[in-house]
Amino acid sequence: MRILCSAVILAVVMGTVGCGSKSDTAQTTPPAQPAQGGQAAPAPAAGRQGGAAPAAAQITVAEHSATMKTIAQSIQGANKSLKGGDTATATTSVDTLATSFARIETFYTQRKKPDAVKLAQTARSGAQDALAALKAGDAMKAQTALGTTQGTCAQCHKMYREGDGKTTPYAFNAASGITPP
Repeated sequence: MRILCSAVILAVVMGTVGCGSKSDTAQTTPPAQPAQGGQAAPAPAAGRQGGAAPAAAQITVAEHSATMKTIAQSIQGANKSLKGGDTATATTSVDTLATSFARIETFYTQRKKPDAVKLAQTARSGAQDALAALKAGDAMKAQTALGTTQGTCAQCHKMYREGDGKTTPYAFNAASGITPP
């Protein structure tokens, strides 16, 4: 029953986009889906030009914002589930977390921000470690891996984000060089 409720809540949350002064545009590019071994598959291609390999669809600032909300909810859900001993729900949250960090990695790769790409890779790796620990039945190791992931989040936020999400909406700081289109 908990899994069903979590799935319904996640579906509702994924269908809702918008943050403070961010665009209310719905997410048009689906998040990358996990492939074999927990690795995230690339986003669908926009199409082929000549014989070149397909390019990933450009992830917008609004989509980045929606993915960040998913990350926050997934971390909170995973931590709450682990504290309550519900590893099945925690596993679902952590799987979503790993997929979301792959999407964030793509966002920063498209904008040629190698420092943020590295942090997104580290966070994704931490989520994948937590997922492996959960599948092995080691909830304590999963909590430790999630703690590492959250520390990586804090590093990136210090570099790229301004606003507190309460009195001022989150946004990219001027030094990031990232502006909504």
